[in-house]
Amino acid sequence: MNCFLARLLAACLAVMTPGYATAADQEPVRPLVFGVMPYINTRALLSTYQPLAQALERELKVPLSLQTAPDFDTFIRRVRDGEYDLVLLAPHYARLAEKDYGYVPLRVHKAPIRVVLLTARDHPLMRVDDLRGQSIAIVERSALIAIVGAAWLGGAGLKEGQDYHFVDNVTHSSAIHSAISGKSRAAIVARATLILAPEEVQRDIVVFREIGQIPGLFYEAHNRLTNERRQAIRAALLRFEKSPEGQSFFAKTAHGGFRDSSREDAAFLDRVLPETRRQIDHLVP
Repeated sequence: MNCFLARLLAACLAVMTPGYATAADQEPVRPLVFGVMPYINTRALLSTYQPLAQALERELKVPLSLQTAPDFDTFIRRVRDGEYDLVLLAPHYARLAEKDYGYVPLRVHKAPIRVVLLTARDHPLMRVDDLRGQSIAIVERSALIAIVGAAWLGGAGLKEGQDYHFVDNVTHSSAIHSAISGKSRAAIVARATLILAPEEVQRDIVVFREIGQIPGLFYEAHNRLTNERRQAIRAALLRFEKSPEGQSFFAKTAHGGFRDSSREDAAFLDRVLPETRRQIDHLVP
């Protein structure tokens, strides 16, 4: 009788085990959350980066959720709080994320970010001194573009808060519109933003001067991802770069492809890290 019960139990387990395996196989996998810095309006941003997100999802064989935030402050808070597994950041925010928030660098856009001072075509700047007593539209005062802009204007003899003042905007796109509409006398943005702008916007602006270059945007992974997963993402990014979709993406954005972060990047960004931290102190509860 005992032998019969043992054989019966073994038979039942043999039937039940595949069912348990199937249930485990069907258990949903947590999506990777890919956060993209909100430097242009949300619709254009998600449309631009959707091909990359889809390629990563195919390559990694895991669901991927492409997300952004309504403004820079919210986005940086989410980075700080670890809400993103993979994130696209301006270079100084990326260095901050590495130092303080537990992120690891993966790739950098090859093309540097070119910082430009622009104004409305129907009311162009003739000289830097035209900015005295005026407002200049920027995205966010803690943005490296704004830090570079303030340094350049200081070198030209204009002191922030005394000779001009910055006006924060939600995105580069809205900063450009502020200059076009006359709400601000000028705007300081990334030139790449102009490439993605509608034709009518490009017709209404004129670049007064390029005032600086900084490293391209950084892709960072949170260190909760395994090293194996991080290396898989690095490899997937390079495969995307070589694909037809990737070539179309880089032609559209002028980001120039991918490269590894360098010691020169780190040295430059470490120099601006104290100012970066000072500018975002208001984000810390």
